[in-house]
Amino acid sequence: MRRIVLGLVSGALMLGILAGPVAAAGGSQTIAQIASGTGVHKTLVAALACTDLIPAVSGKGQLTVFAPTDAAFAKLNLNEANVCSIPKADLANILKYHVARGERLSGDVLGSSQIRMLNKQFAAVNASALTIDGAQINAGLIDIRASNGVIHVLNDVMLP
Repeated sequence: MRRIVLGLVSGALMLGILAGPVAAAGGSQTIAQIASGTGVHKTLVAALACTDLIPAVSGKGQLTVFAPTDAAFAKLNLNEANVCSIPKADLANILKYHVARGERLSGDVLGSSQIRMLNKQFAAVNASALTIDGAQINAGLIDIRASNGVIHVLNDVMLP
């Protein structure tokens, strides 16, 4: 049953039924530049800045970022003005739980049962529910290609 669901979801994503338009392969902007320009990731960008992690998502190494929106952070009563009130080590751990090494497009993500994140923990993937560690993956905003990896937008924040 899992294979059937995975096949249907992967096929739909490849056909663009769920995915909608995706950025061209090998975008010219870094993950940090794209996140800064979306208008819906202000809290994420502020959190990256106060934890000194912007260089990590601006570098040359390929990464996959599961990027919570401002609305996702708001569910935790966090915004760009107060996100840096979280202790720096705790916030960095949360952010690293949203990043995996290597470029993992939607098919790779949905074909996995779990993904090892930069904080060394594993996040469980549920392909049929389109979630990672219970956080909803926004099906219309996946495979956003950057020069240093790919972004998948989340409607929730994952907590390690």
